[in-house]
Amino acid sequence: MRHRARFLHVLALAPVAAIFAGVLGPTSHALAASQKAPAPIVVTVDAGHGGQPTPAHPRSPFDPGAIGTNGLLEKDVDLDVASRLAGLLRTDLVDVVMTRTSDVYVTDARRRQISAAHHAALVVSVHGNASTNARAAGAVVTYPAASSLGFARTLSDALGAEIGRDGVPDGGTVLGDPSWVESRVPAATVEMAYLTNPAEAALLATTAFRQDVAAGVRDGVEAYMPAIIARRDAILAWRQAHHGGTAPGSLAPASAAIPGSGGFQFGPLIAWLAGIALVGAVLLWHDAVARVLVLFFALIIRAFGGVMWLRRAAIRRRRRRQRTHIDHAVVPVAARPPRPHGSVYDDIPL
Repeated sequence: MRHRARFLHVLALAPVAAIFAGVLGPTSHALAASQKAPAPIVVTVDAGHGGQPTPAHPRSPFDPGAIGTNGLLEKDVDLDVASRLAGLLRTDLVDVVMTRTSDVYVTDARRRQISAAHHAALVVSVHGNASTNARAAGAVVTYPAASSLGFARTLSDALGAEIGRDGVPDGGTVLGDPSWVESRVPAATVEMAYLTNPAEAALLATTAFRQDVAAGVRDGVEAYMPAIIARRDAILAWRQAHHGGTAPGSLAPASAAIPGSGGFQFGPLIAWLAGIALVGAVLLWHDAVARVLVLFFALIIRAFGGVMWLRRAAIRRRRRRQRTHIDHAVVPVAARPPRPHGSVYDDIPL
């Protein structure tokens, strides 16, 4: 009974321990020891608007976005800030997918297709803001659905902390952004400042402010998904272990990751439970296990004995054949005395 009680306690605790091990995921040292480099996490950076009219294609769609009081075009500011954000994320070994890298028009459907095709874990869309009220000011983060609210709040907090020093107030989060409502991963749109506000339009014209916006969004992305830094450390550890830190990282798209985790691994859980079940079976039915083992070893010994008997019999037969061969070789058949002929009764006295 004591063995059974111990087994039940161990069996009850085993799944909990295995689940914790799976949720925590492999450490950077374990990933470094693997033969395959850890895949970087994929993040989509979407530069809003884009495109321009051309005389050769006057009917081609284009979308300049809002126009600032100082003549700035939103599409140009969006692309510049998005490119800066991509550079900061790539410094932390994120595989960045940009929906556009030049002044081209991209439909909303195509943007979603690009992100989904690369299995992005997060989507950040970069936009400027506009209003009929010239006094409207501040940075706003919109989100398409309730599932993205947490991501939007984290982005808003990080961005507000960064550009609040530039005098841009924190406008919080707002439900909206229908462009990404079909996204299966957290998505948010950063409306960094108002182009229709003269003071903020002047800030948007400076490279320093654009860099501050990119840094704030980067901080928000990494705060929401700490796995980015953990994956960066794992990739660096793998490079150091295999190539002395000089090998380039893989740019293959990573699967969408759960924020804040390295991904649950079911393999260790199954192996753990199988081992516990085996130990429990031995403890519960040790008498039966002992009898099976005795029978198993007896069969092995008997089989081994049979093999040895066959081996000895084969040796005896080989020795007899050798003796017969020697006798024939020493005494030729022609020299041997002839066998007597006649009846076997000839030598019996009558």
